[in-house]
Amino acid sequence: MTLTAWIFCACLAQADGALDGRVFIGMIGPEENPDLEDSLHFSDGHFWSDICTRCGFAPGRYVSEKTDEGVRFSGVLESDDRGYFKYDGLVRDNGAITVSIRWERKRWYWTSNRDIAFRGSQTPSAHPSLAEARIEMQDFDPTENPLCARF
Repeated sequence: MTLTAWIFCACLAQADGALDGRVFIGMIGPEENPDLEDSLHFSDGHFWSDICTRCGFAPGRYVSEKTDEGVRFSGVLESDDRGYFKYDGLVRDNGAITVSIRWERKRWYWTSNRDIAFRGSQTPSAHPSLAEARIEMQDFDPTENPLCARF
């Protein structure tokens, strides 16, 4: 392995989990005008959205990379029957976050694709817990939540 490749790999390894312990409050929805309040949580190398977990999308692993712009991250939230959300985001040093989200849902007769966005900022007082998020998910029934009809 060359020295350059080793340094690159070492930097990525240090950046993984770089967002753990952070929560971002903002708006999620159509790319041009996010219109629903939501929050993104990062803990133990995973991330999740409050709205998404209520609609059956399990917390997913994320990878991150420190850049000159801030921390870039990507990850996927999946549901057994509602498809998946692919997140690509940037957290700036001032706590602002912008995320492009691609939603794909395959059905036997077609595949739906939609571009969604999340924009927000870090809230300093939150303490996310992956274990608690997984437990809370067990109490949610997506069919009873009108927001889930959008996804």
